Amino acid sequence: FIMEFLDGEDLGNVLGREVTVDADRVCGIVLQCCRALSATHAKGIVHRDIKPENIFLTKRDGVDDFVKIVDFGIAKMSDIETDGAPGRKLTKTGMIFGTPEYMSPEQAAGKELDHRVDVYALGIILYECLAGRVPFEGDTFMGVLTQHLFAELPPIAEMNPQAKVSRELELVIRKALAKDPDDRYQDTEELAEAIDCALDGRLSRATVKTPPSAFGPPSLSYLAPVPRRKTSRWVWAATAVGAVAALVWVALGPVSGPGSEAGASPAPAEAGPGVEIDEPVLGDVEPELTVVNVHVATDPSGARIILDDGVVGCATTPCTLETERGSTLVIRAKLGKRRGRTAITPTQEETVLIELHAPKRPQPKPRNAEAPKRKRDQPARSSDLKVPEWAK
Repeated sequence: FIMEFLDGEDLGNVLGREVTVDADRVCGIVLQCCRALSATHAKGIVHRDIKPENIFLTKRDGVDDFVKIVDFGIAKMSDIETDGAPGRKLTKTGMIFGTPEYMSPEQAAGKELDHRVDVYALGIILYECLAGRVPFEGDTFMGVLTQHLFAELPPIAEMNPQAKVSRELELVIRKALAKDPDDRYQDTEELAEAIDCALDGRLSRATVKTPPSAFGPPSLSYLAPVPRRKTSRWVWAATAVGAVAALVWVALGPVSGPGSEAGASPAPAEAGPGVEIDEPVLGDVEPELTVVNVHVATDPSGARIILDDGVVGCATTPCTLETERGSTLVIRAKLGKRRGRTAITPTQEETVLIELHAPKRPQPKPRNAEAPKRKRDQPARSSDLKVPEWAK
């Protein structure tokens, strides 16, 4: 077959040279990616490795940044049926493919995947282009994946104080990067529509709401600003008159009625019969929480977690355990013949990564070198024979 020649550069080169990309430009690029991926998803193909290096920018008909998505080398065909034959899959559940900085939590956990992993990757690209760096980085492959699973998304302004990004667009990015796939945009068409609305300032309450973290405490729900209604001039006039009347009443005091003594202060209010007034009690506050969450991930994932007392903590990793604050928690992980173990004393919410290793095979004992023994039937050497005196 003949491949198309592409003249241009990928988005990774642009980021390497310019560090950041302005909001209008990156939104235009991602909108084209949404349309392209929508077509592939309709055919049951999930890319699984969307990243700046796989977004090629070329020119067409005088238009810059014409997008070509490349490298479908690890794409996944999801249960495609042809001519009544059952669908087939190119990979098995539990196998991890992709670039860790752009992998979704379910991808990092080796779970069953669908097209929403590409939505997550596009959210990472939007974040990176505006912040100048990806949200989750680490020294190891599993270190990055653990953050995708458990860490909260840092604000773009925290990564890049000079970033010029609207609140509406950042909310779109947060929804695209939800830990739970059900809390994300369900396809790239929804993501494209939300980006268009954010650029036009048309986001509504129903469009964007940050979902709670899949493994941590719920986060605040962010809502787009609601347009103000114009207040009638008659309302303002009535408010002003009421304010003046209140000031006069405070300055002069209430007008005394017939039979009342001027300057008499009102009698203090008394509690009615059977009514008790509670006095505030100092120290009546809620006790401090004594339970903390421990997020457990293993390399590789899918291990069973067993606690020190033999109780199964969870059936498969990654998972979250609850333990008493300040108590020592011994965690053992088991996956086939591989084992791992760690012990922590958490005082706050923590994340641990346990590496699993197969048991070492015992080395065979070396055999002792023994001097060769002469066989019984082997003839003696001539040097070993003694000549009698009479034969000399």
